[in-house]
Amino acid sequence: MSEKNDILRASLEKYPDDVFLYYGEISREGYELLSTAIESRIAEGKKADKACLILVTLGGDPHAAFCIARTLRHHYSFLDILIPHLCKSAGTLICIAADRLIFGDRGELGPFDVQIFKPDELSEVMSGLDIFQSLTALQNQMLESFRSCLRDIYRRTPLRTKQAAELATELAKGFIAPIVARIDPVTLGKHRRAMRVSYDYGERLNEMSEALKPGALGMLVEGYPSHGFVIDRKEAHELFKKVEDPNEGSPNKTSFLLCQWAHAFISRPPTEEEKKLLPLIDVKEIITESLTQKEDNDCHEKPVSTPSDNTRRESVTPPDENHRGKGSQN
Repeated sequence: MSEKNDILRASLEKYPDDVFLYYGEISREGYELLSTAIESRIAEGKKADKACLILVTLGGDPHAAFCIARTLRHHYSFLDILIPHLCKSAGTLICIAADRLIFGDRGELGPFDVQIFKPDELSEVMSGLDIFQSLTALQNQMLESFRSCLRDIYRRTPLRTKQAAELATELAKGFIAPIVARIDPVTLGKHRRAMRVSYDYGERLNEMSEALKPGALGMLVEGYPSHGFVIDRKEAHELFKKVEDPNEGSPNKTSFLLCQWAHAFISRPPTEEEKKLLPLIDVKEIITESLTQKEDNDCHEKPVSTPSDNTRRESVTPPDENHRGKGSQN
């Protein structure tokens, strides 16, 4: 067993909190897996009072995100969320439930504006912010058109201010009206409700954790220009009250080791056994089992000594290493 694995297991043995990795889309299935994992720990008498969730996701269902966050807050008195890499959209919503964010150097949050399928499209999605940003741009353009027309009419004609304003209004309306006529009020209402879902869930989670700074929730919902906008650790400090580097607040560097382990895990294809567990993995359980299994394999591979009649010891090694059977080729 490598020295790094020894250090990781020793650190986890001293680390009192439950540790879970959520790696994948935020979904109802993931919520059920987390609930089952926590219930299993309770049934076995292993559940800790605090938990650390390692969260790597591009987003997903905000309703499932709320359920995941509420479940963690219900079962644990203190919640760390470790962000080693991407944690977008609905993942950011879950982060509002944390008492502390442990933010890796490559960690990245994002706004949690809801993604909505485009009308008449099977797979293309659009941000819930798109239509409102378009309306804002349209409003600004209409005001600019009115001012421009009013100035030109007032300067170039003998019309009085009131007449010039009326004429400028008609010109601006003629420019904007065809565009406004294309806006579907039903679609507009759908987008508004979707945005409201994110805001209301975030508000409820923040009432439990008090994780956000004043004005941060509105900023996360509609303050960023795009769905993929990068919120790094420095930016996260402006939104969340408690944001730490993995090296801070951990005497045995467990957070740092978990961050390293998470990077190694997501950088390689998962094994068949891991695929069965994803998107939710009980980290302590899988690390302890995998390292114990590796240790057993290492022990089986080491020479085994047996005493002979004349007390001479001979080494017994696996056949495929030092012995060749009939038909073997050099």
